[in-house]
Amino acid sequence: MTSKIFNVLLADDDITARYLMQAALEQAGFRVILACDGEEAMHQFAAFPIDMVMLDVEMPGMDGYQTCLQLRQLAGDELPIIMVTGMDDVQSINHAFEIGATDFISKPINWNLIGYHILYMKRAYLNLLALKTANARSKAILSALPDTMFILDNQGNICDVLSHCSHACWLGTSAGSSLQQTMPANIVQLYLEAIDTARKLCQAELFEYQLKVAQDVTNYFECRIVTIDNSETLCLVRDITERKDAERRITQLAYFDSLTGLPNRQSFQERLKQEIERAKHTQSRLAVLFLDLDGFKSINDALGHNAGDLILEWTADRLRDSTRFSDFVSRNSANESSIELSRLGGDEFTAIIPNLARVEDALLLAQRIHTTMRRPFHLDKRDVVLTTSIGIALYPDDGESSEDLLKHADTAMYHAKNEGRDNCQFYSASLTRQAEKRLNLENDLRNALCNQEFHLLYQPQFDIASERICSVEALVRWLHPQQGLILPLDFIPGAEETGLIIPLGEWILRTACTEAVQWMQAGLTLQVAVNLSPVQFNNPNLLRTVFDILAQTGFPPDKLILEITESALMDHTNNTVTTLNTLRKHNIQITLDDFGTGYSSMSYLKRLPINNIKVDQSFVHGLLDDKDSLAIVRAIISLSRNLGFNLTAEGVETLEQAQALKHFGCKALQGYYFGKPVRMEEMFALTEKQWSIGKCQAPGVHSEYN
Repeated sequence: MTSKIFNVLLADDDITARYLMQAALEQAGFRVILACDGEEAMHQFAAFPIDMVMLDVEMPGMDGYQTCLQLRQLAGDELPIIMVTGMDDVQSINHAFEIGATDFISKPINWNLIGYHILYMKRAYLNLLALKTANARSKAILSALPDTMFILDNQGNICDVLSHCSHACWLGTSAGSSLQQTMPANIVQLYLEAIDTARKLCQAELFEYQLKVAQDVTNYFECRIVTIDNSETLCLVRDITERKDAERRITQLAYFDSLTGLPNRQSFQERLKQEIERAKHTQSRLAVLFLDLDGFKSINDALGHNAGDLILEWTADRLRDSTRFSDFVSRNSANESSIELSRLGGDEFTAIIPNLARVEDALLLAQRIHTTMRRPFHLDKRDVVLTTSIGIALYPDDGESSEDLLKHADTAMYHAKNEGRDNCQFYSASLTRQAEKRLNLENDLRNALCNQEFHLLYQPQFDIASERICSVEALVRWLHPQQGLILPLDFIPGAEETGLIIPLGEWILRTACTEAVQWMQAGLTLQVAVNLSPVQFNNPNLLRTVFDILAQTGFPPDKLILEITESALMDHTNNTVTTLNTLRKHNIQITLDDFGTGYSSMSYLKRLPINNIKVDQSFVHGLLDDKDSLAIVRAIISLSRNLGFNLTAEGVETLEQAQALKHFGCKALQGYYFGKPVRMEEMFALTEKQWSIGKCQAPGVHSEYN
């Protein structure tokens, strides 16, 4: 590529100086166009493309100053104009610059160096043109970019605005302001942290944020931070709201069903895999429910696919209403994920219950769905009734992969259809029966409290020293209207798990105190022992409940014995000790129940304020035949005597057992030998009975003891 010939217009009235200058310039590679005065110089400028002008100051007619002024007005600021003058006074030089001269050369001229001087001026001029072009390009690029660009210092002050999109009102209008004036503090902090990171890592930092730009209008922005030096940073901010909206639309199409708005099969499978990984990490369970609408095909055949689509939309709405997370009261909603619904396709839907606390929760959700779906759909002035068949698979019981769980839930759903539709089946048939039984038990328990289906029986406790019945243990029984008598072992665990043990335990304590007061009014004074489950003991309202019942019934606190199992006291804390001490200060006695079956730690026995230890009946049953049981009973009796506790043995069924326990030093006995649990009215006759145990007659017992 050949370089452009540089044209120099030379105006001088001195012909000698004019030709000498021409020779020097042409030798330096310039093309020279000559003029003898200012007027001719103007004509030549109009006739040729001129890249540089050299003007002698002293010319007849239009002098150099006047010519420079006119040329500057015509050519603009970039044209190099050099004044050649013999004057060396500062005033003339200043005047030359004021009218637009680029440089000046004083006479006499050094003809050997003049070419180099003009070459330097040419280079400066070309650099100026290149810079102008570069600036124009940069300005065009900045104008074309959608980014807002500005420079920040390390304190968040705007040093300069390089491009300022009209819609970027959030930035401010000019340099000199700060981000703190137009942005929330948390976003300003993002900028400052990104600046710090970019400077430390010597690389660009990228982050996104949301910013409210108008009333009820929030936009998304992407900011790239690039450090300029130690004190300034370039910020390029782009409004990515449209991109975010597009991403949401793409996600909606890829992961959500367009008809119902529920997650689709792909979304379901990804979510299920995530929940399985979470369950592995937390060692928890989850349930997958597979739902299919019974008879949906007939809707499409009879009423058309538009009607079928309406049914599917309404089904999705009902499923959302049925899976409100707050309705599952047995779950710890503060730490658990929500139930995830999806539509797999057609009339098939699924639900994931993560962090499954109880198997019954899956059945409870299925029953809610059944109830909701049985309501008629009002369509074209007719009522359409659809039912739902539901299959349930559990992780990890029924599979450890998403494919296995979905397949097994599907299998269970078809089993539900084979069982007559409109029902729910677990993948394991035995689990179905078990979960249904426990759920029915929970429902029946709630109804039993309202319907007064519980009653108390009292088992006598024989005091060896006085040979009288001095105390009784209150035992709850449930007379179910359909199932008949249900023993505590069959319903107490369920009551503890569901929390119903709290109101049930309150009813037991209130009833026992009320009936004991009736005995007192009839002349019979007995101590009454009432069992407390670990759930009751850990209830923060326990003390208030106990004291309120005693005050309301009038039962003396020193006649009340609270029996607490070892498991309730093993993890004893300051609260445990405080609760026990408060009960003891009110003269309420504490019995450690079923001693020997748990940890039986000696350390906590010394620290806890208990009055009595109760030997579990399993040791009493083998007392006369099993040396190990005998040794255990002897050790417990010796321990209680040394620690100052009274000891009661339960499960006494024979005279020989009673005699042996008396021989070992037991204080009280309880068991069928002294009477089975009876209603309060029968206690009068039982306490009037005369008892005499006598001495131990069991062979070998005395020698073993000695």
